[in-house]
Amino acid sequence: MNTGMFWETIQAPFVHRALIAGISVGGICAFLAVYVVLKRIVFVGAALAQVSAAGVAMGFLLGQSPLLFSILATLGAVVCFSLQHRERMIPRESLIGAAYGIAAAASVIFILKSPQGEDEARKLLEGDILTVTAGQIELMAAVFVVVALIHYLFAKEFLAVSFDPETASALGLKPRLFEMLFYLTLGVTISVAAQFAGTLLVFAFLVVPGVTALLVTRSMRSAFTVAVLSSIFATVLGILASALFDLPTGPSIVVLSAVFLMVAAMASPLIKGH
Repeated sequence: MNTGMFWETIQAPFVHRALIAGISVGGICAFLAVYVVLKRIVFVGAALAQVSAAGVAMGFLLGQSPLLFSILATLGAVVCFSLQHRERMIPRESLIGAAYGIAAAASVIFILKSPQGEDEARKLLEGDILTVTAGQIELMAAVFVVVALIHYLFAKEFLAVSFDPETASALGLKPRLFEMLFYLTLGVTISVAAQFAGTLLVFAFLVVPGVTALLVTRSMRSAFTVAVLSSIFATVLGILASALFDLPTGPSIVVLSAVFLMVAAMASPLIKGH
């Protein structure tokens, strides 16, 4: 590809919109990824992403708003996952696994029966960030700003509840309340992000940047910063590679995120001294 074509491609409006959307999705998901990894709820992210996809497919099947059904389905799962269960009777891991399997099966059935057509429904479920519109970016921005504001206002509470809920309770906090609030922000973020980025990319964003950051940082503040920055760099490079070389956008970003993860894994012993 010559230089003129390169600059023409990266200056295209659809690339600019994709970059804004990708950075928004990657940034907020990477921030939450630190919590997801620390709280050891990686599979929760996968299950919520799959439930979100099932909600999208149901919306198509019923001829209603896929986003609305995605949010409703995800929030329903959030309530179930965040409630305290009797571990001896129904372990949380079993509930999450069952939700994932049921949602995956439901997604296939709803897609096949969708009047919109299998290809169109699958495209939305897989996501195509290169086709995002200005209106969709505004919607994402509004939702993500609210999520970011909640985490800014209750940062200490979320960290306290995540690391030591018993001590947090002794200090007068309400662990179950903040646990529910965290899951709600996670669920809404996944529902909205998956509409445009796809479940594969959203799930990767909820895990890989968090692991990358925790491998090379010593404090929580730096962990959040590194997670967000690594996600943004992978997103920008992945979208540019996708637009320039006609590659699938989501997988391109995931591969670049994996590269950053491998670099972090090799650098970790040098940085942390072990």
